[in-house]
Amino acid sequence: MEATVALSPLATKIEAALNQDLDRPWCVHRLYEELLSGPGSSAREELLAVTATAAEELVRTKRARQEYVSATTIGVHCEDTLYWSVGAGKERLADFGPAYEWPTVVQRLGSHFQCRGL
Repeated sequence: MEATVALSPLATKIEAALNQDLDRPWCVHRLYEELLSGPGSSAREELLAVTATAAEELVRTKRARQEYVSATTIGVHCEDTLYWSVGAGKERLADFGPAYEWPTVVQRLGSHFQCRGL
């Protein structure tokens, strides 16, 4: 009989979200915005770290897969981690199709930054 690993409450919520949307991976920012972000939330960076830690629980217990994406645009470095359920049947990010293949996914990540003028 296989032992069941108890997950934190946030990891359980993340697993449910990943399993509800098997057609595309979730970036850590999307998980944060959907599951933790609230009006007037001032601890964004801390909560992003909490979100990533909870998502890592799923990876460690082989309930999710992950891949890192990193880009530099207008002199700013942006990185993100994308997670998806093992139920999606995808081994790599690129398995989700052309929108998640390099260099398209890196360009999409870099496009999060917009020049607002001086």
